[in-house]
Amino acid sequence: MKIGTWNVTTLKNDNDIDILTDEFRRFERHLLGVSETHIPGVGSMKLGDIEFIYSGRKDGVHRQGVGLVMDKEAAQPNLGGEGINNRIPIAHFMTKKFRVSIVVACSPFEPTDGDTSDSNEFYF
Repeated sequence: MKIGTWNVTTLKNDNDIDILTDEFRRFERHLLGVSETHIPGVGSMKLGDIEFIYSGRKDGVHRQGVGLVMDKEAAQPNLGGEGINNRIPIAHFMTKKFRVSIVVACSPFEPTDGDTSDSNEFYF
């Protein structure tokens, strides 16, 4: 199974989603973690033979957000997913032997002078 990540910086419009699906197919991945989608809310999209789950801000603002792109093979054993917050979605899969959970996490960038963002939300 081929897994990757991509910082796309935005998926605000349909053209951006088309580029994402084209590149996903071109690189022949089964799962792709996507950060900075800028898609608000929590949900999923069926894009032909690709499934895309995302978790973004709850206030409707087109900033931050993460997602997981799956091909048909990877989406088949998908038991569902959940958006923990605008930085972490989780998808659950059942293999022949056990359950697997895939977590995509996007850590905020370092703050600049005067930045009042949530960049201190995570500690490693």
